[in-house]
Amino acid sequence: MKLLKDETAVSISVGFILTFVISVIALVTVLTSFYTLMDRAEQTVMRSEFEIHGNDISMQIASIDSLVAVMNNSGARIGVMEYELSLPDQIAGEHYSVSVVNSSHEIMLQSRDKAETKVMIPYSTNNIAVMESTIFSEAGRHYMTYDPVQRSLEIR
Repeated sequence: MKLLKDETAVSISVGFILTFVISVIALVTVLTSFYTLMDRAEQTVMRSEFEIHGNDISMQIASIDSLVAVMNNSGARIGVMEYELSLPDQIAGEHYSVSVVNSSHEIMLQSRDKAETKVMIPYSTNNIAVMESTIFSEAGRHYMTYDPVQRSLEIR
């Protein structure tokens, strides 16, 4: 009977439970915001890397287009040209795809798992047509090939 009416340790127990619950909620909130921050930083890195590689591809397309124009103006015969693209297998630990979109004259780089990392880089040509194609980073080596018969460039 004496134990049922003893209320001397109630405030200590309630205080401990409240402190524990508040500490757990604060820890979960901090960890969740940390992971959200890291995910945003990863997306920013991916977009930056996609812009760098997309601009490199766009520059190579423009270079091949200029080379074809110079060769045609000088009367030279052009054979098949092939340029190896130097693309990493992964960016920020993710595989990605590179697509040529003819309707908008853009190169689209996008991560497979994250749609918010999509980057569109414009390209311009005057003398050649660029074929629509999609390549995947994990496929190995990638090439830009110019076909003089069809006056077209394909990324494969």
